[in-house]
Amino acid sequence: PLLEGMSGSLCAWDCAVLFNPPLLALIVVVCCSSLAVLAQTDTRIVGGYPCERAQPWQAAIFDLNRLYCGGVLVNKDWVLTAAHCRLATNVRLGEYNLRQLDESEQLRVAAKVIPHPNYNPATKDNDIMLIKLTASVQLNNNVHPIALASSTAQPGTTCQVSGWGTTTSPQRTLTHCANIEIVSPAECRRDYSGVVSDNMLCAGVREGGIDSCQGDSGGPLVCGGILQGIVSWGLEECAQPNKPGVYTKVSKYISWIQQTVRRG
Repeated sequence: PLLEGMSGSLCAWDCAVLFNPPLLALIVVVCCSSLAVLAQTDTRIVGGYPCERAQPWQAAIFDLNRLYCGGVLVNKDWVLTAAHCRLATNVRLGEYNLRQLDESEQLRVAAKVIPHPNYNPATKDNDIMLIKLTASVQLNNNVHPIALASSTAQPGTTCQVSGWGTTTSPQRTLTHCANIEIVSPAECRRDYSGVVSDNMLCAGVREGGIDSCQGDSGGPLVCGGILQGIVSWGLEECAQPNKPGVYTKVSKYISWIQQTVRRG
C-alpha cells in the first residue's frame, strides 16, 4: 500500500515463489496483491553476489511448497522472521541451492508461529515473529544460530543482507548476499517522509543499486557477525537512490524474544 505523504509504491517483501519441479520454467510471484508470471525467476538481492555456506543462520521459509520468506536461526528450536511472513509452514536450514537437495539441508515443520503482539500490518511497526520448530536442528558448520544485537550499529557501519528473493535471471537459485551501510535515523525519516519508527532500522547504498527486495522478507541484516535487523519493507522498485531498505531493529525486541522462547 502507498503510505500517506509519499509518492511511489511501498510494499513489504512478502512474495511467494511457487516451486513445481516438473514445470521449473514457471514460477508465480505474488507481491503487493498483484500477480506476475515470470520465466524461471531467481534471487533478488539487488547488486549482490552468491555466498555459499557463508550464512549458516539463514533460513528459507515456505508456505507449503512456495518459497515465502527468509528467516534467521536464533537457537536450535527457534527461527526469527518478519511478522508479515505469517503463513510460514516449513523451514529449511543449511540451504544454498533451492533446486538441489544435499546433505547440509535440514527440513523442519513450523510447530507454531508467534508474531509480535503489537505488530501493525498498515505501518509495518513491530514487524517481527518467532517460529518454533517441531524438532530441534542439529548444529554444525552449515547450520548455526546467530548472536542478537543488544545495541544498534552506528551509521556508516558496513553490514550484509542475504536471501533468495525473485528476479528474471534463469541461472541462479542460490543464496545471495549484498554489502550495505547503516543509514542514520534522521536520514531515513527524511527519505521516507517520517513513516520510519524507532523500532525500524535503515540500511542501503545512497546512490542505489544494492538492496534487499521482494522475497527477502524476514531475512538477516548482519553487522560484524551480529544480527542487527530483519528485512521488513521498502519501495516496490528496489535499490533506488536515497531509498534504503527498512529493517526491524532487533535490539528493541531482545526481552520479547527471550520471554517468548522461555514460554515455548
